[in-house]
Order: sequence, then structure tokens, then C-alpha cells
Amino acid sequence: MKKTMIATTALMSVLMVSTVSANESRGFYLGGAIGTSGFDDGGLFEKSLVPIEAKAEDSTYKIIAGYQFNHIAAIEAQYTNYGDITFTSPSPMYRSGISWTPKILSLSANLGYTFDNGIRPFGIIGVTSIDLDESIQSSTIDIDNGGGVRYGFGIEYIPYNPYETYADVSFRLGYEADTFAIETGVGDKDIVLDSYYVAVNFRF
Repeated sequence: MKKTMIATTALMSVLMVSTVSANESRGFYLGGAIGTSGFDDGGLFEKSLVPIEAKAEDSTYKIIAGYQFNHIAAIEAQYTNYGDITFTSPSPMYRSGISWTPKILSLSANLGYTFDNGIRPFGIIGVTSIDLDESIQSSTIDIDNGGGVRYGFGIEYIPYNPYETYADVSFRLGYEADTFAIETGVGDKDIVLDSYYVAVNFRF
């Protein structure tokens, strides 16, 4: 809950900055990204009767849409698919074929600064809606409120020409993570899905 309040405050701050500096607006952007998939189970299986290993099998794919208000602030929506996360165990007591395919919708503040050479370091903080897409529904775990927090950082390059206009495309190298709580029979566990990615955005 505390993390969600911080993310919501950041989003409100972006809207305030955009109101003050609306004359510097650069408009909408739309793009996509591909990257690694990572998973931290937060001790989800530490009380399990058999050893269970979780592994992110696939690449992460993102669809990115946002509005850049000025050199500092943007608001950004994303659809993120982390691919399959499989759960395996050497024990014959463990049921095989269990996996998650997490799909996440996020709304985030993207805060940074664009230098004259087109380089823009940035940070991201926002809120998410999570669908684990479990292959087998579990009766012992439940996502706390179905939501979480998105955070990350990176560097973006926006080509700039001598005529003081930005190109219609930008390139991004970043890291982003989604954290959320899962309720279990032995207490709440904080799960983290993350990705290092490269992205291309087209500006309008």
C-alpha cells in the first residue's frame, strides 16, 4: 500500500509539472521493446514440503505509449508480457506442468532530463494491474488486490539536428521491475518480475 501511494504521488507530480511547462510539449510516442525476464519469488516456496525451482523461460516484450510534456516529464502506459515462468521439482510428489505467464498493464511517471546532445537519463515509478495467467489455478495463493508497483531507470537517446528539432524516433536502454504481494497460507510474499530491455519509440 505504501509503495502504491508513492507511485500515485509521482504520477500526480508529472501532471503538475506538465501544467506549468505545457509550452514545451513534444507530444505523443509509441513503441516496443524486447528484453530479458527475471523472477524473484520472495521466499514463496520456502515452506514447501518439496524443493521447487522457478525459472523465467522467455524474453520480455513491451508495448509502450506515452506523452512527453517537456524535457523533464512524461506519462507512460505499458503492456508487458514476461513470457512463461515455470515451476519444477525433482520430487515425484510435485505436480508437473505448472507455470505462470505474467501480463502487466502499467501507468507510470517517466522523469528525467534531456540534454542538448539528445541523451536523456530517466527514472520510472508507477502503478500496475497484474494477470499471472496461471496454467493451474492455486487455492493457496492470491494476489493482494491484483495490483503492484512499477519502478525502473535507463537512458534514452533522441537524435537531434542543427535545426533544433528532434527526430521522430528515440532509442532506449533500461531496467524495469514490477513488485506485488501474494497472499499465502504462511503470510504475504513480495514477488518481483524484472527486465533489462532495449526499446524503439516513434514520436508524433
